[in-house]
Amino acid sequence: MEYLERELRIAVASLPPLVRRAMSVALASGWYSIEHGGYESATGVCPIVAAAKIAGFWRDGHTADGGPEWGTETEPSPPCFEFAVCFDMYAEVAGTDTALDLVLEELTSETVRRAA
Repeated sequence: MEYLERELRIAVASLPPLVRRAMSVALASGWYSIEHGGYESATGVCPIVAAAKIAGFWRDGHTADGGPEWGTETEPSPPCFEFAVCFDMYAEVAGTDTALDLVLEELTSETVRRAA
């Protein structure tokens, strides 16, 4: 599990700044039910979808007009895809809440490091 945790931390740090900021806002808002195992379902979304929705770039099941940071209508950008895979793998073992706590911790530490 340590390997999966490390990979998720790396994936968060590798997200483009715009995506990280949107994810921070989306997750802090409490507006989204976060789940693992897919991008979007009837009961929740992954953190990438929450971020894209809060930024206004999620339409009809894919990112739209968000630029290369987010990806295209047919596939997410490589960093977003890597994050989604790492989040799902870690959440499957540790639980969604634990994975979400790790993501929030990493997003917060990124903000603190940039402000310093």
